[in-house]
Amino acid sequence: MRTSLAAMNIGRRIYCCLLLLLACSCSIYAQDVVLRGHITNRTSDSVRITYNTDRLAYYPKEFYAPLDRNGNFSVSFPVPADVYTMVELRHGNHLAELMLTNGDSLKVIADARRFDSSISYTGSGSDIQNFVAQHTLERGRVNQYTMRIRNHIAETPEDYLKGLENEKKEELAFTTRHGDKLPARFRRIWDASFTYYNYFFIEQYPQMHEMQRIRRYTDTIPEANYAVLKGLPDAFDDEYLQVPPYLLYLSGLFETRLRGAGYAVPVTDSANARKLLDSVDKLAYKLLPTGSGEYFIAQSLYARARVQYIERSRAVFAAFRKRWPASQYLPALQKEMDMAERLQAGQPAPDMNVTMADGKQVRLSDLKGKVVYISFWTTWCKQCVGELRMMERKVKDMFANKPVEFVTVSIDEDTATAKLLQQQMGLTGNFTYTTGGWYAPAAQSYGVRALPAYFLVDRNGNFAVTQPPSPQRSTELLVAISKLY
Repeated sequence: MRTSLAAMNIGRRIYCCLLLLLACSCSIYAQDVVLRGHITNRTSDSVRITYNTDRLAYYPKEFYAPLDRNGNFSVSFPVPADVYTMVELRHGNHLAELMLTNGDSLKVIADARRFDSSISYTGSGSDIQNFVAQHTLERGRVNQYTMRIRNHIAETPEDYLKGLENEKKEELAFTTRHGDKLPARFRRIWDASFTYYNYFFIEQYPQMHEMQRIRRYTDTIPEANYAVLKGLPDAFDDEYLQVPPYLLYLSGLFETRLRGAGYAVPVTDSANARKLLDSVDKLAYKLLPTGSGEYFIAQSLYARARVQYIERSRAVFAAFRKRWPASQYLPALQKEMDMAERLQAGQPAPDMNVTMADGKQVRLSDLKGKVVYISFWTTWCKQCVGELRMMERKVKDMFANKPVEFVTVSIDEDTATAKLLQQQMGLTGNFTYTTGGWYAPAAQSYGVRALPAYFLVDRNGNFAVTQPPSPQRSTELLVAISKLY
């Protein structure tokens, strides 16, 4: 049996996969894309444009265009030069995907009563958009390909590989039927997406298959599951940095291969964990072309800067700056490193407003002398809600009449919904509500970029540990809190 590194668990990979569907490039903006349109039988008074241009994180850009009384709209927005950017156009509950590049100028026509089947495009770039619209009708949206792949996850390694290859053949056949007018570069990029999705899910098979088999999370993987890796090639090409599945393929390739070759890493052995990550980075520096290597090291550091020993993060960042002194990723990495330093054990926890159980408004700094466990959550985060209930059942009662406070911070835009859910679940304690989502001041000061997020503050108002246990690890959490008082 082999044990994988918990920091790279499958949940984070799939989460990233869904977010990166909208990712494109960090390139310098070129001229605006122009979208004009007409929507009949409208269900909303506007259209919303959403897309992401950050390879390391999900910070979506949004543009709104009002509909006039006749259902017409017009909007322009910048996109990166010389790449294809996946853009979502939303009208009410309706969604259309577009693949835009600089210079596109399009007119959109749609009937909200039959949105997917009626939408059509004219103008510069319309051949690509009509192709994508036809794909939605016949094959579904792009991310539905990943759902079809996951239907094969219970199969044997041999059958799994056959299933993935058949899924890709069907996609390539669709391109052959409908892609005769497409630019060659777009067609190459589009088809590469499905190839690299397959490679990415080959990497995921060993753990995903075992989780499917035992019906729960595990990072202990049978050796037989790694048989799928025999069909995983070195397919490195900087042209495909604009292809989100290529980025996913890069992110896990070397670590998965080392595990498959017998590199066992006990979860509790931090020295061996660091050794594995160092080996992965060495392979990336040695084997990847310049652009792919730059991205690989950047995304690896960005993902781990806060969860690994800060000494390793500092060393990796120093080596990265030496190798790529003008990297487009440096600003984001510097910001992440600054946040990692701020969140280290012993650093003061940022102050914020806290609503106590009795309704009294205080500051976090007013709670000095007590241990404070802080939870960030939203109503749409199912894991958040589940762990709040777990904390209510297994943790809070253990600290009744102790110098311990539990502060739960909702970053929902709809405060009323958060309060109602809290009441319906019978949750007690200190509930603070702040709007703004990821951009809420409290979320920004604590560097929250994924939910749920937890922080443990000691009686001096400093972070007690860099990565506190979640309520799901209730025994560890009880010990961690008890040690502080």
